Amino acid sequence: MHFAGGFGVGALDLHEAAIPQGGRVKGGHHVADRPGERLDRFLADLYPGYNRAHIQDLIRRGKVTVDGKPKAPAYRLKGGEHIGLEAPAEAWSDISFAKSVIREDEQLLVMRKPAGFLTHPMNDSWLNAPEAALESDDPNIAGLLLRHRPDTCGTLERCGIVHRLDRQTSGALIVAKTRDAQEHLLAAFRDREVEKVYRAVVLGTLDEKTLVDAPVGRRPGHRKIEVTPFGRDASTEFRSLESARGLSLVEARPKTGRTHQIRVHSAHLGIPVLGDPEGFDAHRDKVFLGLNAPKPPRMMLHAYRVRFTHPESGKTVSYTATPPKDFQEYWDSVKGGELSS
Repeated sequence: MHFAGGFGVGALDLHEAAIPQGGRVKGGHHVADRPGERLDRFLADLYPGYNRAHIQDLIRRGKVTVDGKPKAPAYRLKGGEHIGLEAPAEAWSDISFAKSVIREDEQLLVMRKPAGFLTHPMNDSWLNAPEAALESDDPNIAGLLLRHRPDTCGTLERCGIVHRLDRQTSGALIVAKTRDAQEHLLAAFRDREVEKVYRAVVLGTLDEKTLVDAPVGRRPGHRKIEVTPFGRDASTEFRSLESARGLSLVEARPKTGRTHQIRVHSAHLGIPVLGDPEGFDAHRDKVFLGLNAPKPPRMMLHAYRVRFTHPESGKTVSYTATPPKDFQEYWDSVKGGELSS
């Protein structure tokens, strides 16, 4: 029964539709007027802002039809065919990006990542054709950066992204806007010089402060990430903020940056993050149901604060992402009060 309920684009913490021009290939119909030309080349000429690899990706994904039927990128046009290019009625990139920005200067921006967004597409093909991130069916931050910051982040490797948050995790995400800033920030993450603070709603209670020091990784032959002697060193400090109805609001400070580290360490500690399907088994589901607590809207993990050295000024800066409405309202419904700051 795991409480991992889907959290779609309709619940974004970004409110207004963006101005529709620019940023992505628009849907439409075209009549082939160059017999013998490849389909991908024909479309690449129609949309000069997109490279041929990206056009080929659209064709392979079935977003392009010739007389109503999908064709291969190498299909030779006969002339007179009707070429259709599909576009969603409402693109996930049509949002007010400005409302997601916590801080922005010439070197970097810190933004609020909405739950439900990937940091970047899971398929690495977007690295060779970055525009594919914008055309992906999965909402992702790389695509937003291409759409709304094409002249800065859009010119950098990985669109300036220097770290990741899970799809269902909301909160503060740091993005570089220059190559020098990107190198500085990547080195800071590598050298564990970025302080990250998360908030989570978990099953159970814990002592005021607890340190989990346990390796995280995959056992040979397994896909699940867990505490295992085959993993890499990982350390997370947990601190209880509030408790109500057998649930707790906790602060988590990862000292290392392993994939799913907070989720794995909290489950290992016996206080799994609500909404994390990997942290709940039949027993924990039963315990949760026995609390008569409201069902969480998604995985209740939020990147609350980041603290790091600014790449240009050399000063220590700290930025906070206020928990979004769904997180705030869920904890309020559990305890019947306000979320502490």
